[in-house]
Amino acid sequence: MSLYDYIIKKVSRCITLAPFMCMILVCSCRTVKYIPVESKADSVVVEKLVEVQLPPDSATIRALLECDENGKVVLNWLDIANSKNAQAQLTIDSLGNLLAKMNTQPDTVYLPSKEVTVTKKVKEPYPVEKELTRWQKIRLNVGGWAIGIVIITVLIVVGKLVYKLKKKEGGVL
Repeated sequence: MSLYDYIIKKVSRCITLAPFMCMILVCSCRTVKYIPVESKADSVVVEKLVEVQLPPDSATIRALLECDENGKVVLNWLDIANSKNAQAQLTIDSLGNLLAKMNTQPDTVYLPSKEVTVTKKVKEPYPVEKELTRWQKIRLNVGGWAIGIVIITVLIVVGKLVYKLKKKEGGVL
């Protein structure tokens, strides 16, 4: 048998087996498909009091005090400017004493506030198909190794054929 007949025989065998190998690859095991699961965010609303500092307030009092002919102090005119949170009062009693009173609200106010806490639970997707058995996993691993061995063998055989053809033609590489 000549080299040409040998190569033709091998090629025709590969062409015959190619459709079957393609069917085996197409119909092989499928990967496990994961379906994503919706994750809902849970929120908790908590009401609490928040401390708020008020700006400082002031009041302005301007008065003109004079002495009369008897030596007593007399209030000639009075101007009081009060702000929102400060109330000033100025009075003179019957003995001529000047009395000043100032009423202020507290500097700190507590206001209600809503605090939202979001707790998000991460849900992982779960497999739809059943897991592979130990025997199926072994078959998959052995199949991978077998494909590698077949490829290496084919490369070696093709390399030897090329080497023989070159040697036959009369020259060594």
